[in-house]
Amino acid sequence: MSTDPYWNHNTHYHPWVLDQVPDHARTALDIGCGDGLLARKLAGRCDAVLGVDTDARVIADAPATPTVHLEHTDFRDLDQTFDVVTAVATLHHVPLRDGLTTLRRLVAPGGVLAVVGLWKMHPLTDFPYYAALPAIRAVDRRHRRVLGGPEMVLRDPRETLAEIRTTAAELLPGAQIRRRLMWRYTLRWQNPGRELASGKRAGEGTARRSSRL
Repeated sequence: MSTDPYWNHNTHYHPWVLDQVPDHARTALDIGCGDGLLARKLAGRCDAVLGVDTDARVIADAPATPTVHLEHTDFRDLDQTFDVVTAVATLHHVPLRDGLTTLRRLVAPGGVLAVVGLWKMHPLTDFPYYAALPAIRAVDRRHRRVLGGPEMVLRDPRETLAEIRTTAAELLPGAQIRRRLMWRYTLRWQNPGRELASGKRAGEGTARRSSRL
Protein backbone atom coordinates (compact mmCIF):
# COMPACT_ATOMS: atom_id res chain seq x y z
CA MET A 1 0.00 0.00 0.00
CA SER A 2 1.27 3.46 -0.87
CA THR A 3 2.39 5.75 1.97
CA ASP A 4 2.25 8.87 -0.21
CA PRO A 5 0.63 11.90 1.48
CA TYR A 6 -1.62 12.41 -1.56
CA TRP A 7 -2.56 10.92 -4.93
CA ASN A 8 -3.18 12.41 -8.34
CA HIS A 9 -2.88 11.48 -12.01
CA ASN A 10 0.87 12.11 -11.89
CA THR A 11 1.75 10.22 -8.71
CA HIS A 12 -0.27 7.31 -10.11
CA TYR A 13 2.68 6.70 -12.45
CA HIS A 14 5.47 7.00 -9.90
CA PRO A 15 5.70 3.19 -9.59
CA TRP A 16 6.20 2.93 -13.35
CA VAL A 17 8.93 5.59 -13.21
CA LEU A 18 10.75 3.81 -10.40
CA ASP A 19 10.60 0.54 -12.32
CA GLN A 20 12.63 2.18 -15.10
CA VAL A 21 15.59 3.03 -12.86
CA PRO A 22 18.53 0.88 -14.03
CA ASP A 23 20.36 -1.24 -11.49
CA HIS A 24 23.59 0.69 -12.02
CA ALA A 25 22.01 4.11 -11.44
CA ARG A 26 23.78 6.26 -8.86
CA THR A 27 22.70 9.75 -9.96
CA ALA A 28 19.18 10.89 -10.82
CA LEU A 29 17.53 14.03 -12.10
CA ASP A 30 13.83 14.73 -11.61
CA ILE A 31 12.57 17.53 -13.84
CA GLY A 32 9.56 19.48 -12.63
CA CYS A 33 10.11 18.06 -9.16
CA GLY A 34 7.48 20.16 -7.38
CA ASP A 35 7.58 19.36 -3.68
CA GLY A 36 10.16 16.62 -4.27
CA LEU A 37 7.91 13.59 -3.72
CA LEU A 38 9.30 11.62 -6.66
CA ALA A 39 12.84 12.87 -6.02
CA ARG A 40 12.68 11.46 -2.49
CA LYS A 41 11.52 8.12 -3.89
CA LEU A 42 14.41 8.13 -6.35
CA ALA A 43 16.76 8.66 -3.42
CA GLY A 44 15.86 5.15 -2.33
CA ARG A 45 17.40 3.85 -5.57
CA CYS A 46 20.24 6.33 -6.21
CA ASP A 47 23.06 7.86 -4.17
CA ALA A 48 22.32 11.45 -5.19
CA VAL A 49 19.23 13.08 -6.66
CA LEU A 50 18.81 16.53 -8.13
CA GLY A 51 15.28 17.89 -8.52
CA VAL A 52 14.67 21.03 -10.56
CA ASP A 53 11.60 23.18 -10.97
CA THR A 54 10.85 26.66 -12.24
CA ASP A 55 8.46 27.26 -9.32
CA ALA A 56 10.60 28.53 -6.44
CA ARG A 57 7.65 28.62 -4.05
CA VAL A 58 6.82 24.93 -4.19
CA ILE A 59 10.49 23.97 -3.80
CA ALA A 60 10.81 26.21 -0.74
CA ASP A 61 8.01 24.26 0.96
CA ALA A 62 9.56 20.85 0.26
CA PRO A 63 10.88 18.80 3.21
CA ALA A 64 14.66 18.40 3.43
CA THR A 65 16.23 15.07 2.53
CA PRO A 66 19.99 14.40 2.92
CA THR A 67 20.64 12.90 -0.53
CA VAL A 68 18.18 15.11 -2.44
CA HIS A 69 18.95 18.62 -3.62
CA LEU A 70 16.10 20.71 -5.04
CA GLU A 71 17.02 23.65 -7.21
CA HIS A 72 15.05 26.50 -8.75
CA THR A 73 16.18 26.35 -12.36
CA ASP A 74 15.16 25.46 -15.90
CA PHE A 75 16.32 21.95 -16.81
CA ARG A 76 17.51 23.28 -20.17
CA ASP A 77 20.22 25.21 -18.34
CA LEU A 78 21.82 22.12 -16.79
CA ASP A 79 25.12 20.88 -18.19
CA GLN A 80 25.71 17.55 -16.43
CA THR A 81 24.50 14.03 -17.13
CA PHE A 82 22.64 11.53 -14.95
CA ASP A 83 22.14 7.78 -14.85
CA VAL A 84 18.37 8.27 -14.80
CA VAL A 85 16.34 11.31 -15.84
CA THR A 86 12.64 11.58 -15.04
CA ALA A 87 10.04 14.11 -16.16
CA VAL A 88 6.43 13.80 -15.04
CA ALA A 89 3.85 16.18 -16.56
CA THR A 90 6.66 18.57 -17.47
CA LEU A 91 7.66 18.12 -21.10
CA HIS A 92 4.59 19.89 -22.49
CA HIS A 93 5.66 23.10 -20.71
CA VAL A 94 8.47 23.62 -23.24
CA PRO A 95 8.66 23.30 -27.03
CA LEU A 96 8.73 19.57 -27.79
CA ARG A 97 11.85 19.48 -29.94
CA ASP A 98 13.75 21.71 -27.54
CA GLY A 99 12.69 19.59 -24.57
CA LEU A 100 13.51 16.21 -26.11
CA THR A 101 16.88 17.46 -27.36
CA THR A 102 17.78 18.61 -23.86
CA LEU A 103 16.56 15.40 -22.25
CA ARG A 104 18.72 13.37 -24.64
CA ARG A 105 21.75 15.44 -23.64
CA LEU A 106 21.12 14.99 -19.90
CA VAL A 107 21.02 11.18 -19.96
CA ALA A 108 24.43 9.62 -19.29
CA PRO A 109 25.76 6.85 -21.55
CA GLY A 110 23.85 3.71 -20.61
CA GLY A 111 21.36 5.79 -18.65
CA VAL A 112 17.58 5.82 -18.89
CA LEU A 113 15.02 8.55 -19.59
CA ALA A 114 11.53 8.02 -18.16
CA VAL A 115 8.83 10.51 -19.15
CA VAL A 116 5.18 10.66 -18.13
CA GLY A 117 3.59 13.23 -20.40
CA LEU A 118 0.37 14.75 -21.65
CA TRP A 119 -0.72 15.11 -25.24
CA LYS A 120 -3.27 17.22 -27.12
CA MET A 121 -6.33 15.12 -27.79
CA HIS A 122 -7.40 14.85 -31.43
CA PRO A 123 -11.08 14.06 -32.10
CA LEU A 124 -10.28 11.59 -34.87
CA THR A 125 -7.20 9.70 -33.72
CA ASP A 126 -8.11 9.74 -30.02
CA PHE A 127 -11.81 8.92 -30.31
CA PRO A 128 -11.33 5.30 -29.06
CA TYR A 129 -9.62 6.68 -25.94
CA TYR A 130 -12.93 7.99 -24.63
CA ALA A 131 -13.94 4.39 -24.00
CA ALA A 132 -11.46 4.51 -21.10
CA LEU A 133 -13.37 7.26 -19.29
CA PRO A 134 -15.28 4.84 -17.00
CA ALA A 135 -12.00 3.24 -15.92
CA ILE A 136 -10.45 6.66 -15.22
CA ARG A 137 -13.47 7.71 -13.15
CA ALA A 138 -13.31 4.46 -11.21
CA VAL A 139 -9.66 5.03 -10.32
CA ASP A 140 -10.41 8.61 -9.30
CA ARG A 141 -13.23 7.47 -7.02
CA ARG A 142 -10.98 4.89 -5.39
CA HIS A 143 -8.44 7.59 -4.48
CA ARG A 144 -10.75 10.51 -3.78
CA ARG A 145 -9.90 10.59 -0.05
CA VAL A 146 -6.23 11.27 -0.78
CA LEU A 147 -6.63 13.27 -4.00
CA GLY A 148 -4.39 16.34 -3.91
CA GLY A 149 -0.84 17.61 -4.29
CA PRO A 150 0.98 20.95 -4.40
CA GLU A 151 -0.45 23.77 -6.47
CA MET A 152 1.38 23.80 -9.78
CA VAL A 153 1.41 25.97 -12.88
CA LEU A 154 -0.86 24.29 -15.45
CA ARG A 155 -0.53 24.37 -19.22
CA ASP A 156 -2.47 22.56 -21.91
CA PRO A 157 -0.38 20.29 -24.13
CA ARG A 158 0.22 21.54 -27.65
CA GLU A 159 1.31 18.42 -29.52
CA THR A 160 -0.76 15.41 -30.47
CA LEU A 161 0.48 11.94 -29.59
CA ALA A 162 1.29 11.35 -33.26
CA GLU A 163 3.51 14.45 -33.28
CA ILE A 164 5.23 13.32 -30.09
CA ARG A 165 5.87 9.87 -31.54
CA THR A 166 7.31 11.33 -34.74
CA THR A 167 9.63 13.75 -32.97
CA ALA A 168 10.75 11.14 -30.45
CA ALA A 169 11.53 8.66 -33.25
CA GLU A 170 13.82 11.27 -34.79
CA LEU A 171 15.56 12.47 -31.63
CA LEU A 172 15.37 9.38 -29.40
CA PRO A 173 15.65 6.34 -31.69
CA GLY A 174 14.26 3.26 -30.02
CA ALA A 175 12.12 5.19 -27.53
CA GLN A 176 9.11 3.22 -26.30
CA ILE A 177 5.90 5.27 -26.09
CA ARG A 178 2.62 3.96 -24.72
CA ARG A 179 -0.72 5.71 -24.31
CA ARG A 180 -2.00 5.30 -20.76
CA LEU A 181 -5.00 6.11 -18.60
CA MET A 182 -5.42 9.55 -16.99
CA TRP A 183 -4.65 11.30 -20.30
CA ARG A 184 -1.01 10.36 -19.91
CA TYR A 185 1.56 8.63 -22.06
CA THR A 186 4.84 7.07 -20.99
CA LEU A 187 8.14 7.31 -22.84
CA ARG A 188 11.19 5.21 -22.02
CA TRP A 189 14.52 5.65 -23.77
CA GLN A 190 17.96 4.29 -22.98
CA ASN A 191 21.06 6.11 -24.10
CA PRO A 192 22.81 3.54 -26.30
CA GLY A 193 26.23 4.87 -25.33
CA ARG A 194 28.52 2.67 -23.29
CA GLU A 195 28.72 3.13 -19.51
CA LEU A 196 31.94 4.54 -18.06
CA ALA A 197 34.20 1.55 -17.57
CA SER A 198 36.53 2.73 -14.80
CA GLY A 199 34.03 2.22 -11.99
CA LYS A 200 33.12 5.91 -12.12
CA ARG A 201 29.53 6.35 -13.20
CA ALA A 202 28.42 9.07 -15.55
CA GLY A 203 27.51 12.18 -13.61
CA GLU A 204 30.35 11.86 -11.07
CA GLY A 205 33.23 14.26 -11.21
CA THR A 206 32.07 15.87 -14.44
CA ALA A 207 29.12 17.89 -13.23
CA ARG A 208 29.34 21.57 -12.53
CA ARG A 209 26.80 21.25 -9.75
CA SER A 210 27.62 17.68 -8.66
CA SER A 211 28.87 18.83 -5.25
CA ARG A 212 25.42 20.24 -4.58
CA LEU A 213 23.54 17.01 -5.10
